Amino acid sequence: MKQYIIVFIVVFIGYLVGNSIYEEINKDKTPGKAKRLACQKEVTSFERSFSDKEIVEVQNFIKNGNIEFSSSVEKAVYDDSRLFDYVSLKNTDQIFLNTLQQYVTDEKIEKDRFRVSYTIYENDKKDPGKKTKKSKEYAGYVVLEARNSTNKVIYKVQIDFMDHKGLDLQKSIECSVKSLMTFKVLKK
Repeated sequence: MKQYIIVFIVVFIGYLVGNSIYEEINKDKTPGKAKRLACQKEVTSFERSFSDKEIVEVQNFIKNGNIEFSSSVEKAVYDDSRLFDYVSLKNTDQIFLNTLQQYVTDEKIEKDRFRVSYTIYENDKKDPGKKTKKSKEYAGYVVLEARNSTNKVIYKVQIDFMDHKGLDLQKSIECSVKSLMTFKVLKK
Protein backbone atom coordinates (compact mmCIF):
# COMPACT_ATOMS: atom_id res chain seq x y z
CA MET A 1 0.00 0.00 0.00
CA LYS A 2 2.85 2.34 0.88
CA GLN A 3 4.40 1.71 -2.55
CA TYR A 4 1.20 2.79 -4.32
CA ILE A 5 1.10 6.05 -2.37
CA ILE A 6 4.74 6.78 -3.22
CA VAL A 7 4.16 5.98 -6.92
CA PHE A 8 1.03 8.19 -6.92
CA ILE A 9 2.95 11.10 -5.35
CA VAL A 10 5.83 10.75 -7.83
CA VAL A 11 3.43 10.62 -10.81
CA PHE A 12 1.47 13.61 -9.47
CA ILE A 13 4.63 15.70 -8.96
CA GLY A 14 5.85 14.63 -12.41
CA TYR A 15 2.56 15.76 -13.90
CA LEU A 16 2.78 19.17 -12.20
CA VAL A 17 6.37 19.73 -13.31
CA GLY A 18 5.62 18.55 -16.86
CA ASN A 19 2.54 20.76 -17.10
CA SER A 20 4.51 23.80 -15.87
CA ILE A 21 7.24 23.19 -18.45
CA TYR A 22 4.65 22.75 -21.22
CA GLU A 23 2.88 26.02 -20.31
CA GLU A 24 6.16 27.94 -20.18
CA ILE A 25 7.26 26.63 -23.58
CA ASN A 26 3.93 27.48 -25.21
CA LYS A 27 3.46 30.85 -23.52
CA ASP A 28 3.30 33.87 -25.82
CA LYS A 29 6.57 35.68 -25.22
CA THR A 30 5.72 38.88 -27.09
CA PRO A 31 5.96 41.75 -24.58
CA GLY A 32 2.86 43.92 -24.29
CA LYS A 33 0.68 41.53 -26.29
CA ALA A 34 -2.87 42.12 -25.13
CA LYS A 35 -5.47 39.42 -24.69
CA ARG A 36 -7.63 40.89 -21.90
CA LEU A 37 -10.71 41.45 -24.05
CA ALA A 38 -12.46 39.21 -26.55
CA CYS A 39 -11.80 41.73 -29.34
CA GLN A 40 -8.06 41.65 -28.56
CA LYS A 41 -8.01 37.86 -28.93
CA GLU A 42 -9.48 37.94 -32.45
CA VAL A 43 -6.50 39.78 -33.99
CA THR A 44 -3.01 40.73 -32.89
CA SER A 45 -3.01 43.55 -30.39
CA PHE A 46 -0.46 45.25 -28.17
CA GLU A 47 -1.17 47.38 -25.11
CA ARG A 48 1.09 49.37 -22.81
CA SER A 49 0.66 51.69 -19.85
CA PHE A 50 3.25 54.35 -19.09
CA SER A 51 1.55 56.10 -16.14
CA ASP A 52 -0.97 54.17 -14.06
CA LYS A 53 -2.25 57.20 -12.16
CA GLU A 54 -2.87 59.21 -15.30
CA ILE A 55 -4.74 56.35 -17.01
CA VAL A 56 -7.44 56.61 -14.37
CA GLU A 57 -7.50 60.37 -14.94
CA VAL A 58 -7.87 60.06 -18.73
CA GLN A 59 -10.67 57.52 -18.25
CA ASN A 60 -12.45 60.03 -15.98
CA PHE A 61 -11.77 62.77 -18.52
CA ILE A 62 -13.63 60.74 -21.15
CA LYS A 63 -16.43 59.74 -18.73
CA ASN A 64 -16.99 63.43 -18.02
CA GLY A 65 -17.48 64.14 -21.72
CA ASN A 66 -14.30 66.14 -22.16
CA ILE A 67 -13.62 64.47 -25.45
CA GLU A 68 -11.06 65.96 -27.76
CA PHE A 69 -9.10 63.87 -30.18
CA SER A 70 -7.00 64.01 -33.29
CA SER A 71 -6.64 61.47 -36.06
CA SER A 72 -4.35 60.67 -38.94
CA VAL A 73 -3.56 58.01 -41.53
CA GLU A 74 -0.33 56.44 -42.70
CA LYS A 75 -0.58 55.07 -46.22
CA ALA A 76 1.60 52.32 -47.66
CA VAL A 77 4.85 53.69 -49.10
CA TYR A 78 6.41 50.74 -50.95
CA ASP A 79 3.12 49.26 -52.16
CA ASP A 80 0.16 50.91 -53.89
CA SER A 81 -2.15 52.41 -51.28
CA ARG A 82 -5.66 51.03 -51.71
CA LEU A 83 -7.21 51.07 -48.25
CA PHE A 84 -8.08 54.77 -48.32
CA ASP A 85 -10.02 54.34 -51.56
CA TYR A 86 -12.59 52.61 -49.31
CA VAL A 87 -12.00 54.32 -45.95
CA SER A 88 -12.33 58.03 -45.18
CA LEU A 89 -10.93 59.74 -42.12
CA LYS A 90 -14.18 61.69 -41.75
CA ASN A 91 -16.14 58.43 -41.36
CA THR A 92 -13.63 56.86 -38.98
CA ASP A 93 -13.60 60.06 -36.89
CA GLN A 94 -17.38 59.72 -36.50
CA ILE A 95 -16.97 56.07 -35.46
CA PHE A 96 -14.28 57.08 -32.96
CA LEU A 97 -16.38 59.92 -31.52
CA ASN A 98 -19.50 57.72 -31.26
CA THR A 99 -17.46 55.04 -29.48
CA LEU A 100 -16.04 57.59 -27.00
CA GLN A 101 -19.55 58.97 -26.41
CA GLN A 102 -20.70 55.54 -25.23
CA TYR A 103 -18.46 55.94 -22.17
CA VAL A 104 -19.73 59.40 -21.16
CA THR A 105 -21.60 59.01 -17.87
CA ASP A 106 -21.51 62.43 -16.23
CA GLU A 107 -20.76 65.50 -18.33
CA LYS A 108 -18.56 67.99 -16.51
CA ILE A 109 -16.46 70.59 -18.22
CA GLU A 110 -12.92 70.38 -16.92
CA LYS A 111 -9.58 71.84 -17.79
CA ASP A 112 -8.30 70.12 -20.93
CA ARG A 113 -5.33 68.06 -19.78
CA PHE A 114 -5.28 64.95 -21.92
CA ARG A 115 -5.12 64.36 -25.64
CA VAL A 116 -6.39 61.21 -27.26
CA SER A 117 -5.38 60.41 -30.80
CA TYR A 118 -5.62 57.54 -33.18
CA THR A 119 -3.80 56.70 -36.37
CA ILE A 120 -4.81 54.20 -39.03
CA TYR A 121 -1.79 52.50 -40.56
CA GLU A 122 -2.09 50.68 -43.86
CA ASN A 123 0.03 47.53 -43.94
CA ASP A 124 2.82 48.06 -46.44
CA LYS A 125 3.33 44.51 -47.71
CA LYS A 126 6.26 45.43 -49.96
CA ASP A 127 8.20 47.08 -47.11
CA PRO A 128 11.64 45.43 -47.22
CA GLY A 129 11.60 45.24 -43.42
CA LYS A 130 8.65 42.81 -43.48
CA LYS A 131 10.20 39.41 -43.87
CA THR A 132 7.62 36.98 -42.46
CA LYS A 133 4.45 35.79 -44.15
CA LYS A 134 2.45 36.65 -41.02
CA SER A 135 3.53 40.31 -41.18
CA LYS A 136 1.94 40.55 -44.62
CA GLU A 137 -1.43 38.98 -43.74
CA TYR A 138 -3.19 41.88 -42.02
CA ALA A 139 -4.57 44.92 -43.85
CA GLY A 140 -3.45 47.46 -41.28
CA TYR A 141 -3.75 48.51 -37.66
CA VAL A 142 -5.15 51.22 -35.44
CA VAL A 143 -2.94 52.87 -32.82
CA LEU A 144 -4.65 54.80 -30.03
CA GLU A 145 -2.56 57.00 -27.73
CA ALA A 146 -3.45 59.05 -24.69
CA ARG A 147 -1.05 61.87 -23.80
CA ASN A 148 -0.87 64.17 -20.79
CA SER A 149 -0.44 67.95 -20.74
CA THR A 150 3.34 67.62 -21.19
CA ASN A 151 2.74 65.50 -24.33
CA LYS A 152 4.03 62.34 -22.63
CA VAL A 153 2.36 59.12 -23.82
CA ILE A 154 0.55 57.54 -20.86
CA TYR A 155 -1.25 54.74 -22.70
CA LYS A 156 -0.92 53.11 -26.10
CA VAL A 157 -2.76 50.26 -27.80
CA GLN A 158 -2.43 48.76 -31.28
CA ILE A 159 -5.21 46.64 -32.81
CA ASP A 160 -4.87 44.97 -36.24
CA PHE A 161 -7.61 44.72 -38.83
CA MET A 162 -7.69 42.14 -41.60
CA ASP A 163 -10.06 43.34 -44.34
CA HIS A 164 -8.30 45.16 -47.20
CA LYS A 165 -11.33 47.37 -47.76
CA GLY A 166 -11.47 48.27 -44.06
CA LEU A 167 -14.77 46.49 -43.41
CA ASP A 168 -13.54 45.43 -39.95
CA LEU A 169 -11.86 48.77 -39.18
CA GLN A 170 -14.80 49.93 -37.05
CA LYS A 171 -14.37 46.88 -34.84
CA SER A 172 -10.68 47.70 -34.34
CA ILE A 173 -11.44 51.34 -33.49
CA GLU A 174 -14.10 50.28 -30.98
CA CYS A 175 -11.71 47.71 -29.48
CA SER A 176 -8.95 50.31 -29.06
CA VAL A 177 -11.29 52.63 -27.12
CA LYS A 178 -12.65 49.74 -25.06
CA SER A 179 -9.07 48.70 -24.27
CA LEU A 180 -8.32 52.18 -22.90
CA MET A 181 -11.57 52.47 -20.97
CA THR A 182 -11.35 49.02 -19.38
CA PHE A 183 -7.64 49.11 -18.56
CA LYS A 184 -7.29 48.49 -14.86
CA VAL A 185 -4.32 49.67 -12.90
CA LEU A 186 -2.81 46.77 -10.98
CA LYS A 187 -2.19 47.51 -7.33
CA LYS A 188 1.44 46.97 -6.40
